[in-house]
Amino acid sequence: YDRLSAMKDGAASTGNGRRESFRCRPIPRMTNTMILPGREDPEEIIRATASGLFVVRMGGGQVNTVNGDFVFEVGEGYRIENGRIGEPVRGATLTGNGPAVLMQIDRVGNDLGYAVGTCGKDGQGAPVADAQPTVRIPEMTVGGEVGDGTRRAAR
Repeated sequence: YDRLSAMKDGAASTGNGRRESFRCRPIPRMTNTMILPGREDPEEIIRATASGLFVVRMGGGQVNTVNGDFVFEVGEGYRIENGRIGEPVRGATLTGNGPAVLMQIDRVGNDLGYAVGTCGKDGQGAPVADAQPTVRIPEMTVGGEVGDGTRRAAR
């Protein structure tokens, strides 16, 4: 919370105001996001997945900070069929609710990886970092195009 959002919610300020540059006003926003590594071999997580989507890199997206709903593009992804990584997937999007999706994680790998990016909010961009291992989410809404160009969403 910054001072204004803390007053609105009747909470104490946590000092989380950041800004793009000295020309911009500080606003509450994220800095670093991390999921701690587990003990599982990432290859075993894939072998134990009958059908799914293996996302290597996320693209742009949006998060509703009021209710946690999100939509993100898949920058690089591959189909998982019979426990094996297969053909690349193009034009896929992931949608869901952040807190609900995090609660669905059922397997966590031991391969912690790091990435840097930008958090866009109120017309500003600020550098952010995230870290996470391979995780498996048993059910999620995936939208995109099928081979014939038709759009569809699957769970």
